[in-house]
Amino acid sequence: MTDISFHIDKGEFVFLVGSSGAGKSSVLKLIFREIVADSGQVTVLGRNLNRMRRREVPHLRRQIGVVYQDFRLLPEKTAAENVSFALEVIEAHPNQIRRQVPRVLNLVGLGDKGHRYPHQLSGGEQQRVAMARALVNNPSLLVCDEPTGNLDPDTSWQIISLLNHINLMGTTVLIATHDKDVVDRMNRRVLELQNGRLTRDDSRGVYRH
Repeated sequence: MTDISFHIDKGEFVFLVGSSGAGKSSVLKLIFREIVADSGQVTVLGRNLNRMRRREVPHLRRQIGVVYQDFRLLPEKTAAENVSFALEVIEAHPNQIRRQVPRVLNLVGLGDKGHRYPHQLSGGEQQRVAMARALVNNPSLLVCDEPTGNLDPDTSWQIISLLNHINLMGTTVLIATHDKDVVDRMNRRVLELQNGRLTRDDSRGVYRH
């Protein structure tokens, strides 16, 4: 990737668009430091990721929630257990887990389904569990990689509406997507990649010109 330079302010809601292979997933991986840039500078939440030590990466990721297209839920755990697992791995206090898990499940509209396993939930409900898991640490930034890619149009819009609500509560949201209808309907900031280059940055954009 070359010639990519952009800044996202706190509290923004931004779509990252482009064809398959344009570099969207790579940009997201740079942001939560799954990969490191060969050149240039990547600054996230005030931290220069190029200079960040490996032992500092877990602390960064606690401030970034990540939602994937394929949900990545643990099939042997209930919805509530999937969400609490994100706190258990960082050794959160049990009292914090007891408070936070019901709170975020209620936030995503699944307060009465925490006892269900992934196979007992619809695709939209599984994505909501994935979102609850991403939000349970109260992240400053929520990064979503094709969050509506496996969902029907009505469910996709429910997920985007929920993300919009989360954004209005103060969380910065960055969504990589192919969902033209959602991008056009939301009319938010759009960054477009083509062949690893940033070719467009519209403050109120649509999927294509």
